[in-house]
Amino acid sequence: MNAIDIRRISAGLIVTAILGFVQTVHAQRAAEPAVSARSGSTPRPAGAPAIVPFKIQVPDAVLTDLKQRLSQARFADEFPDAGWDYGTNLAYLKGLVDYWRDHYDWRAHEKKLNEFDQFNTNIDGVDIHFIHQRSKNANAMPLLLLNGWPSSIVEYAKVIGPLTDPVAYGGRAEDSFHVVIPSMPGFGFSGKPRERGYDPERIARMWVQLMARLGYTRYAAHGSDWGSGIATRVALNDAAHVAALHLAGCGGAPEPAAANAATPPPPVTDVNSAVNAAHNLGYQEIQSTKPQTLGQGLSDSPVGLASWIIEKWYGWSDHDGDLEKVFTKDELLTNIMIYWVTNSGTSSARIYYESRHMLGGLAPTPFPRPEGRVTVPTGCGAFPSQYDRRGTPITTNTVEARKAAETRYNVVHFTTMPRGGHFPAFEQPKLWVDDIRAFVRTVR
Repeated sequence: MNAIDIRRISAGLIVTAILGFVQTVHAQRAAEPAVSARSGSTPRPAGAPAIVPFKIQVPDAVLTDLKQRLSQARFADEFPDAGWDYGTNLAYLKGLVDYWRDHYDWRAHEKKLNEFDQFNTNIDGVDIHFIHQRSKNANAMPLLLLNGWPSSIVEYAKVIGPLTDPVAYGGRAEDSFHVVIPSMPGFGFSGKPRERGYDPERIARMWVQLMARLGYTRYAAHGSDWGSGIATRVALNDAAHVAALHLAGCGGAPEPAAANAATPPPPVTDVNSAVNAAHNLGYQEIQSTKPQTLGQGLSDSPVGLASWIIEKWYGWSDHDGDLEKVFTKDELLTNIMIYWVTNSGTSSARIYYESRHMLGGLAPTPFPRPEGRVTVPTGCGAFPSQYDRRGTPITTNTVEARKAAETRYNVVHFTTMPRGGHFPAFEQPKLWVDDIRAFVRTVR
């Protein structure tokens, strides 16, 4: 039997296993647990769309096929001194793949993820997966946590405990939160949209529906990456119910066009700095124009998927050149695995395309900013390497950064962190949690 025959048999096993997986998920859709009345929540009305329990259960055949693909990996060549300048470093990627193939235990991490209360509900035609971890404190503040790409629910895995049960982590009971962490359409264990148009504005409306469906009439929201823009739209669209908005960095409004025209660009003193934007934004051009072309490689090759994702985590995290001073291999691979086992490399990338086209024409960036000023009390936690560890650090002048943020947000709290990058709740969970607590105390 040749490799092609083996691959065909494996593909058949995977299809059978996934069908079984889908049947299991549907079998789990029994009676929904009641949502008790709490501070900031109301019981879900009779006849409302179902919210059903969910457990992650990846079929064995998917894991068997993954190990086979990893064992047959073919790597690209590389210059001896390339480092990370040309993209993912070959030596690092080989070491990660070796560990993935021979030592990483998905079942152990699947079990840990399943310790969180997870659910599924259909919103706007898409099955939405989300963590809903309630605090024992009846007066806890509901908190919607939104991540971006290439992240997942694991970005907040380290902070769920301290947020929902602060006393167990040396905190105060009054700093308790009910935590809601949805997977965006096309991401992770949520369903994949079957039509165009699931852009940030539409997703924000979905999260407003989700919080209402859960019975929360007063809640806080936090976002990083895509989650930042979407959380901003949630605050704009649902200001009557959003008590507080916290962001991993608050960008200011652009200067008026006349002012921009009158100010000449600064002179280029370093050729390398002039090309940093191109180095670090190329992925946006691909994902916002031809995500389907790239997506075939992301769907077929776990090594290709890992290389595409890990380069972003390396470039956007706060470290001195050693990524594993911030994350373990297991943490990095669990995030990658969520993309692999759900085959969501392509479907998640489409948010760039949808966002770039949401205004009816090609914008210079796939991140159009929401219109209007947020009146909801806003807290900004600025982490020094949240945009690009190499090229574009945040403004460390807190006064100037806050002044810029106030053009767009009702800023009542602003912190410039000493360290941290693009995934702050995962990189620096204590700093992140402390800032969330301090901010929400001002608006409770």
